[in-house]
Amino acid sequence: MEANQSFDTPVAMITYSHQGLTGLSQESQAFVQSHIIPAPFAYKERPILINNWEATYFDFKKDKLLELADEAQKVGIELFVLDDGWFGNRYDDNRALGDWTVNEEKLGGSLAELIQGIHDKGLQFGLWVEPEMISVDSDLYRAHPDWAIQVPGYEHTYSRNQLVLDFSNREVVDYIKQVLDDLLGNHEIDYIKWDMNRNITKLGNGKTYLETKMQSHAYILGLYEVVSYLTEKYDQVLFESCSGGGGRNDLGMMRYFPQVWASDNTDAMARLPIQYGSSYLYPTISMGAHVSAVPNHQMGRMTPLETRGHVAMMGNLGYELDLTSLPQEELDRIAAQVAHYKTIRPLVQFGKHYRLINPSQGSNQAAVQFTYQDRTVVTYVRVLSTVEEIEPTLKLKGLEEDALYRLEGTNQVYSGAELMYAGLTVVLPQGDFLSKQYVFVKK
Repeated sequence: MEANQSFDTPVAMITYSHQGLTGLSQESQAFVQSHIIPAPFAYKERPILINNWEATYFDFKKDKLLELADEAQKVGIELFVLDDGWFGNRYDDNRALGDWTVNEEKLGGSLAELIQGIHDKGLQFGLWVEPEMISVDSDLYRAHPDWAIQVPGYEHTYSRNQLVLDFSNREVVDYIKQVLDDLLGNHEIDYIKWDMNRNITKLGNGKTYLETKMQSHAYILGLYEVVSYLTEKYDQVLFESCSGGGGRNDLGMMRYFPQVWASDNTDAMARLPIQYGSSYLYPTISMGAHVSAVPNHQMGRMTPLETRGHVAMMGNLGYELDLTSLPQEELDRIAAQVAHYKTIRPLVQFGKHYRLINPSQGSNQAAVQFTYQDRTVVTYVRVLSTVEEIEPTLKLKGLEEDALYRLEGTNQVYSGAELMYAGLTVVLPQGDFLSKQYVFVKK
């Protein structure tokens, strides 16, 4: 650096605690929730959602969406999210990214009419977008091929059949601002799922060597400009960041987007270490978690509905399956799950988080605890069935030793000392992928 020049370093968060890793995590979670997540959503309960993606993928019409919304409303779900496929010539993932005009043939009318139909059912409305991407088979690419990140003279490198728009380009930033301004300004949208399904490769748009070297940094600055503009202007909209799942689960994006989709893998057993790991730094209120169909679409695993529900209740509960195809018995159980989660939602989203058993260390089990005010919820999951092993004992944390705690739904009362030092013995039947949840109330 030359004399009298200055350089602003990136902002870093440094956390200290004398209470071990749990204390360190709780300090971090509290700081992120209070000072990084946008204030309107830092302490606002997240709605329970239904996302149509794994129910329909690209193959949907308005009638199917409204049927799905009807079933969602019946079971107590609060937010309907329309995922990929609502715009342009988007009938598969080979085309139309960048063409953010409503496909009215597919929706059976305008987007505003669909939103009104969802709102009339008492549900909020959410929408999927992927503004940083562009398809070669799109009107936008045909008009502006130079807007894609690329190295001149070389063939494109594709991922999910798409390219990345160059957010270091002022024209691109202004265009995306205008497109999303029109979308949000003219529609009553309550939630946006902002996706980014590939990494950036072949940086080469700079007019000089130095510009190209700076392109990735300039890209992020352009992105921050767009999301800052949108979240300030539409501060009532809940934005969720997604990047093939958790590829962009960072504090820079969380400054603008209060919620993160932790992984596109919705299998409950695969989710255990993902969600557990997220808790080391991020507050639970920032993490979306969904109950999906079985066999699971990523892993092919058959997991009981109860277990899928318990795992998703470790975060902000949502559903991603075809409610219209389920038997009434399963719909009744989902309705019970939704009703139950509403009673523990403040504990999960605002409470202190304690990790009891780490699923990432070959333990064949996982357990977490949330405590808020006078209530505590503990969730235990066993992955595979075992024989001739002692039942696990969960030693709770952060309770008052001399206080008494009643297990909800029973007359059983425990002292805080008993729950923390002797522990709670978990008894499960034989079988894989089973779980149990306990809710305690301090007397």
